[in-house]
Order: sequence, then C-alpha cells, then structure tokens
Amino acid sequence: MVAGSAPALLVSQVDTTATIRGTAGSSLNGHPLVGVMISVPVVQRFVVSDSTGRFELRGLPAGRQRIRVSYQDRNTEDYEFALQRGKVKKIVVLLDVAAVDLDPVVVEAQARDFSRNLAGFYDRKKWYSGFARFYTREDIEHSHLVRLSSLLAREGITMREGPQGYVPAMWNRGNLCVVAVAIDGMPFREQDYDDVQIDEVQAVEVYRSSFMALGMMPQIATFTPGGFVGARACASVLIWTR
Repeated sequence: MVAGSAPALLVSQVDTTATIRGTAGSSLNGHPLVGVMISVPVVQRFVVSDSTGRFELRGLPAGRQRIRVSYQDRNTEDYEFALQRGKVKKIVVLLDVAAVDLDPVVVEAQARDFSRNLAGFYDRKKWYSGFARFYTREDIEHSHLVRLSSLLAREGITMREGPQGYVPAMWNRGNLCVVAVAIDGMPFREQDYDDVQIDEVQAVEVYRSSFMALGMMPQIATFTPGGFVGARACASVLIWTR
C-alpha cells in the first residue's frame, strides 16, 4: 500500500508553478523602496516590497504573464515576461519617485546586473567606483549645473576640432585623445552635448581608461562622432536619461 502510493506522492511534490523575485529601488540614488506593489492582474496575485526593497511572488502559472508596478496610488503600464514552470524570473524595478507620473525601468535581471542600461548603473557604481566617476540624479541636482557640458567639463571632457570635425576629447597621460559618448546605450553623434537637457539626465558614468571603455561598451568605444575608431578612444561616457 505504501509502495504503491509513493510515486503519486512524489509527483504531487513537483512544483509546476513559476516565481517572480527581485528588488525595487530609487533611480535617483539606488536606495531600496518599501511598499512597491508587484502584481499579476490576470491571476489576481500581488506582493509588496519589504524594507530592503525585496519581493517574491510564488505560485504563478507558466507562460507569458503581464506584471504591473504600483507605488503610492500610481500604476504603470503592464510589462510582459515569459515564466517557466519550476523556475524563478528575476527582475529589477527602478522608480523615479520624484516624478509626477510613475515612469519605472523594469528589466529582467542576470546573476549580477552589469547590463548595459540604467538598471545596471548601481551595480557598476558599486564594483567600478575606483575606476570611474558616477553621477546620480541626486548628484546632478546638488551640483546646480545648468548644462550637461559643464558637468563633463568637470571631468576634463570638451569638444575639440579633429581631422574630421569636432569630437569629445580629454587629456590622458599627456596626450589628447577621443572620448566615446553614448546616450541610453546608443552612440551620440551630435557635436553639442547641450542638445540634451540636464533636467532629463538621470545618471552619468565616466570611464577614464581604455580598458574600461572597451570592456564596458565595446560597440560605443569603437565609435566617435569624428570618425575615429578603435584604440584611439581612450575613455567613454555613458549618459542615461529619464
């Protein structure tokens, strides 16, 4: 009797549902946010982030499911993720809590989030702070600067005339070299930084070594507006907007 019921017992213990797990934080300074609601409306399930910003929602049906983020009586649009039976989907939620409208960044997380987007900014800030400068939205507001070019000038980056026009450049070990610039992950081809309003800038990363420029954003470090490519780019700037 016991032997005959054991297989059925083992089958019943196999978890066929999916789980969503992640963290919620401020896009201004990276601090965790408590009270952010993550819900799956189609199955009427939800969870609220704790004091560390963490949340976990178990027992969800597998397949493509839409999730919704709510914070302080404000809702976002739905975000769709593919959930697998017995698997955990890790996501990162970044909220601009100072904005009138809730405009989050919601992405699927990796083992450690060094992804080339705003969601990976705080992991890079933690691990590469000794090799680069990181400006959060909070830092930018405290600086009272009114132009993006003024912020970059603090890092010694200015527009210089080269063989093929003006390019962003800086002095590095006694040599004037090209700086690769990207906005929201795309190469910035314009000559004037101030076409980007500083009020719209969420974060800035400045990498001063060629190793970091090539290692972090290879598709950007090999491009500059003046047409220079390859090793002549000695540094890179990553600008993220709201």
